[in-house]
Amino acid sequence: MAFKTSYNSALGIPDIAPATVDAVARYPVGTTIKAYDDTLGEGEFIYLPGVASTVAGDLIEYDLTPAAQATVRGSNATSSNAGRPVAFAMGATVANTFGWYQIGGLAVVNAVAATAAGAMYASATAGSISSTLDAGDQILNARISSGVGTPSAGKCYATINRPFKQGNIT
Repeated sequence: MAFKTSYNSALGIPDIAPATVDAVARYPVGTTIKAYDDTLGEGEFIYLPGVASTVAGDLIEYDLTPAAQATVRGSNATSSNAGRPVAFAMGATVANTFGWYQIGGLAVVNAVAATAAGAMYASATAGSISSTLDAGDQILNARISSGVGTPSAGKCYATINRPFKQGNIT
């Protein structure tokens, strides 16, 4: 899959390919764009710093505070109940790199075994989502659209619209 960025050609932003990872920031952190894929349709993406061990499809949590501008591989153990925005990696955007993360449209995301269509939760496996209820870890503005294995092993489709991890009052 390669998202075409014809909407953004005036900005000089190239097509978003899954393997595109930048060693230095090419765009301001937090830049958002829209792009189109022939199979997945239109998507929205945000440019963020990478985090260790990230692979394409990983759930990440991010913070755009100027001092922080950080990403964390999402799981039900990270920032629990913090209500942080999340996105899904388009490539292996590891520590000390930068890349695009999907925040809108139909996304291909990493999922744990037995994930079914329905509500989305951060799983105990870093970077993966689950359909298993876990208080404080529901991902709002997101829905699992297919069970794990579709479109490929360990992946599922998710419909997302600027998703964020639910925050709880304890």
